[in-house]
Amino acid sequence: MRSLPFALLLVAGPALADPRTEMVYERVAPDRILQAANTNIIFLNRCASGCLVRQGTTDSRTNYSSISRVGQGNLSPFSHGDTVWNNVVSCVRDVFTPFGVQIVTTDPAPANHFEIMIAGTPQQLGFTSATGGVSPFDCNAPYIPNSLVFDFDVWGSDVEKICSVAAQEIAHSFRLDHVTDMTDPLTYFDYSARKRFKDAQVQCGSDCFDYDNNGTTPLTNRPPGQGGYTCTGTNQQSHPCSCNGFGDPNILTNTQNSVAVIKALFGAGTPTPPNLTITTPKTGDNVKPGFAVAAEATDDNGIGMVELRVDGQLTGPPATQFPYVFNAPSTLGDGTHTVQVTAYDNFGANSVKMVQVVIGKPCTKPSECPNDTDTCVGGRCVAGPGVQGGLGTACTENTMCASGQCAADSSGAMYCVEVCDPTQDQCPSGFTCLQVGGGGVCWPGDDGGGCCETGGPKNGMIGFGLLFMAWLWSRRRRPCARS
Repeated sequence: MRSLPFALLLVAGPALADPRTEMVYERVAPDRILQAANTNIIFLNRCASGCLVRQGTTDSRTNYSSISRVGQGNLSPFSHGDTVWNNVVSCVRDVFTPFGVQIVTTDPAPANHFEIMIAGTPQQLGFTSATGGVSPFDCNAPYIPNSLVFDFDVWGSDVEKICSVAAQEIAHSFRLDHVTDMTDPLTYFDYSARKRFKDAQVQCGSDCFDYDNNGTTPLTNRPPGQGGYTCTGTNQQSHPCSCNGFGDPNILTNTQNSVAVIKALFGAGTPTPPNLTITTPKTGDNVKPGFAVAAEATDDNGIGMVELRVDGQLTGPPATQFPYVFNAPSTLGDGTHTVQVTAYDNFGANSVKMVQVVIGKPCTKPSECPNDTDTCVGGRCVAGPGVQGGLGTACTENTMCASGQCAADSSGAMYCVEVCDPTQDQCPSGFTCLQVGGGGVCWPGDDGGGCCETGGPKNGMIGFGLLFMAWLWSRRRRPCARS
């Protein structure tokens, strides 16, 4: 274990004009070391009225910092306006979505919290103009309690740069070193898109070269005080991780898993599911065996894979990159088939969409369906009212329905529904095709078409967010006079 404080002075990337960031070693007092984080709050502070930072034991609640190089310094406010600031906040929240943390913009003090001051200049805390960010760092503690880190206002209005530096600096307080993966916030390497923490063992490095002669000559050794490791690799940018075996001098490790370390402190978050659309085929389409299936899927955390199931059976290997296209089995027989596409983001959150298609002659009445419990809707044989999950079955979520569609009206009644065309008589006896958006759904009752409104929840409508397809939001009304 290291017994003397040392500073890690690091270049912020291969671009020589970039400012540096720093990790400054801070010995955490033994009585402050906790294995589980005592808070999950990360406060983004734009120092709207300036921030007075005092030198002393790091404590975000009182704005004390052991790494400040002046007795007290006043950080000037973030200078790039509300739009840039709001985009930075949105970005940081997005990057930390996989973890059980809260990103807030209102000071939680006196409550425990981590804090990132995104404001001021490095000179105001006694650093050189080449410093872009700084964090306390200690290998002997799993995190710096009430850590206060700095992301200085030197990046212009570059939202992604401000965001990635903020993520990097607070992660240093969780004893994470720099890495060579250019897509991870902990790297110094430039990357044109959003950087995200990686759930993999990633080589430490990217910070091996410091520069002299006004940033024109790279030094071949890692700057003094950063562990004294020799840099290796094809570009001489790899080195053992600064914390070795997290404080054990007998363990030398070259890689770290950022996601695993942060999740160990805060647990998993609740990433939002991907946005998913089945573009081909549409519900009710008459198709041939081996028909093509195409889907569009997007997610802020990136799409990990997309799967196709037909009638509940996985059809083959998943698609891992766009375009997400498949072929249904060529052995499918005549009748109605359920096409299900599932998209997973890189952290496992998923979305499911389903459509029903027909091979062969469409049905015109229930007696033409293969199962006595089926009914006919729009030429498709679907599970009828007498079957669990069939049309009109009471439900509370989509997975309870054979159609994958559970809808609610303004009274709170919830039933499994099937897609129908409101301009045609497609629903079986005891059901009405209520118009919803650009289509319709078979709903229990003979309302003669009725009057119904569509759109988001209002006027007593209820729903369950992402459990329902957007067009299922509806407010059922009694029949009304038409002129």
